[in-house]
Amino acid sequence: MRTIKSKKYLPVLQVVKINLKHNAALSIVISICIIITPIIFGIANLNRTDSAIPLEMFVSLIGIIFLTPIFQPEQNNEIGDLVSSKYISTNLIYFIRTIYAVFLSIIFIGSFVVYMSIQKCDITFLLFIGTVANAIFLGSLGMITAALTENTIIAYMIPLVYYMLNYGAGSKLGNYYLFSMCIPDFKPKVWLLITGILFIFLSLIVKKFKKKFQ
Repeated sequence: MRTIKSKKYLPVLQVVKINLKHNAALSIVISICIIITPIIFGIANLNRTDSAIPLEMFVSLIGIIFLTPIFQPEQNNEIGDLVSSKYISTNLIYFIRTIYAVFLSIIFIGSFVVYMSIQKCDITFLLFIGTVANAIFLGSLGMITAALTENTIIAYMIPLVYYMLNYGAGSKLGNYYLFSMCIPDFKPKVWLLITGILFIFLSLIVKKFKKKFQ
């Protein structure tokens, strides 16, 4: 029983370790840079509405950084063939990457929220959840684009274009307005979170069927 259990869980741990080392390292560095940016400008003693500004406009971009490149390594044919030859399913690898990408996004956002609290900002759990919703939605836009186009560059562009659209269209985007906590209005965050989760699962399903029919 112990041998069977180890065979089941050891590959998962190996996948996480290898991917964190080779695929997630750059994303972690970029995310740290994103977090440092609002800190440089100063975020001390912000009220609740002002606290939403760095969270929605800077920190939520972390979702794009972590979720968009989920499928990138296998876009290299040699790596794709190598991964496909292993006894671990490619779909399982995608799922594991997605889980730790979401987890890392939450950790980074949570760390920034804690820092804001230490700086005596009026920070709330709703602000944290709203930022996570933004991050997951933006990241899922990149992820679903990557699944459909097999092009990571385009996949990065789509959520960034949508992000910029929010500056021009503003609250006209309704329930998909990214900066709603600055109004403040938390209802759009529910739509963003649910849609983001659905896009993530749809991305994994698309990759599964595309792999099946290749």
